[in-house]
Amino acid sequence: MLWCLRLAAFRYRPREPMTSMTDEAYRNIYWPQLQAAVDRLLQGPPPPHHTGPIIEFEPMYSAAYKCVCQQHSEALYNDLMSYVHKHFLKVAVEMQKLEDFQLIDGYYSIIHRVMYSLDGIIPIFTYLNRVYVSTKLSSNLRTELQSLFCTAVIDPVIDKLLAMVKQTTQIKPFSIGPHVLASLVKNIHKLNPAYAQRFPQVFAGYIPGVLPAMREHELTSYINETQELQASLRQSWITSSSQGRKRCLEEEMLTKMVSITPT
Repeated sequence: MLWCLRLAAFRYRPREPMTSMTDEAYRNIYWPQLQAAVDRLLQGPPPPHHTGPIIEFEPMYSAAYKCVCQQHSEALYNDLMSYVHKHFLKVAVEMQKLEDFQLIDGYYSIIHRVMYSLDGIIPIFTYLNRVYVSTKLSSNLRTELQSLFCTAVIDPVIDKLLAMVKQTTQIKPFSIGPHVLASLVKNIHKLNPAYAQRFPQVFAGYIPGVLPAMREHELTSYINETQELQASLRQSWITSSSQGRKRCLEEEMLTKMVSITPT
């Protein structure tokens, strides 16, 4: 649940018969309201100084509820998917501008933003999900929206992105925060678990159960891999420590030179 949405005590219960919603009313009144709310949520979390909700949840839930009750479910679903898809295509274009060294941080941030957005959008369309997506499409709204995001944004770069993750962990450990790598891999898996079937070794480092249970004859290989990783980490620590000691010695020598310089 998002703190910025008023979800706590609200449950919509119409008390009066609804008037018929025409196609024109849907197109010119209800969908524009919902589109504006979706657009705001797609911008991601509000700035730290922001207080209060970023949208009013109750009117948006009510609008989506009325659309479904008045036989506009298919139009509402198609409009929502089309609008979100166009947004994701724009995101994909922006992400293509990133340099290779920016990929991990860039996709870590955009995936975090999109998952935040979906956590706000999906509750608004709860009734659409229940009546139309689940019943007629045998799916759910989160799966459908995540699939749009993966197809537009993640699929084109997944090979390069996970290769960068693998390279970072094996060749340049700690060059990127471990929490960033862990969050990125876990969120990619949440978006589409099928990615783990293509890159099991990368996902296995962060998600249990990705690889099959180890058999006895594989123990030697596992031990060798562990020793290689430990050696790599030790070398990285030695290199960074040596550089640190070198800087300290240089600073100490400079201090001594300054202290003996005649005034």
